[in-house]
Amino acid sequence: MKTRNKYKLAGFLFVLPSLIYFLFVFLYPLLLSFVNAMCKVNLMLNTRQFIGFTNFSNLFSREYFWESLSITLRFAVVSVPMLLIVDLFVAESLSKIRGTKGALLTTLSFLPFIVSMSAAGMIWDWILDPNFGLMNTVLGALHLPTSLWLRSPESALYSTLLITLWIRAPFGIMILLGGIQNVPEELYEAADLDGVTSSQRFFRITLPLINPQLVMVVTLETIFAFRAFDQIYTSTGGGPAGSTRTLMIYLIKDLFNSDYGLASALTVLMLIGMFLISLLEQMFIRKKVEY
Repeated sequence: MKTRNKYKLAGFLFVLPSLIYFLFVFLYPLLLSFVNAMCKVNLMLNTRQFIGFTNFSNLFSREYFWESLSITLRFAVVSVPMLLIVDLFVAESLSKIRGTKGALLTTLSFLPFIVSMSAAGMIWDWILDPNFGLMNTVLGALHLPTSLWLRSPESALYSTLLITLWIRAPFGIMILLGGIQNVPEELYEAADLDGVTSSQRFFRITLPLINPQLVMVVTLETIFAFRAFDQIYTSTGGGPAGSTRTLMIYLIKDLFNSDYGLASALTVLMLIGMFLISLLEQMFIRKKVEY
């Protein structure tokens, strides 16, 4: 009995630093956001005055909030399916390449993920520069139509999707590739004997058996889409004309320094929204997988 308690104490001491880190870096700020969302906060005087749901009603009455919500929803609706399609295509292609070549291509496909979001935004801001950028230079050399990319309100949001695709796709590719490689080879061999086509094999065997990985990628990419900030802020700053002012841009750039209570209210709304969306995805997309 003493030995068991000794091991329990040792185990607790090992996880204690991580527990303290979680409590002070994640849980405490989260609880503080819920408190501040219900208060009028003065950061200079360090005072809080309870005002109930006034911050939420004030937030809903702001035009920029609804515009930012609309932009964020458009960004999420386009980016998540786009990433999923690219991830599936690349992961399936890489799974068919064996040996050193396959390992090299897999490593190369993962490299963009190690670049920070801010650096990716600055790199692509240069690539997509309408006057001196690499993209328009190449398109012009091929006699193809060029674009203003990040400098036009009509194309800026969709141009940031290129940055998101470049920086986020490697993560999904690795997750899905791991799932595909874990599918028993016997199932594919049996399918080949039955004369199953490549497309049937993919949709009837591969997709159903990597459902947990698919749900994971969709859930994480949805969360990321709603909290997209770095690559957009460094490439467009929320412009031009507010066309890329997502909820996170609106929160950090417009609310955080002017009204901390409103910023906390928006943080709480985003947290609840992402939780509900993730819950719905788990309920309706996730299926039990049996080999």
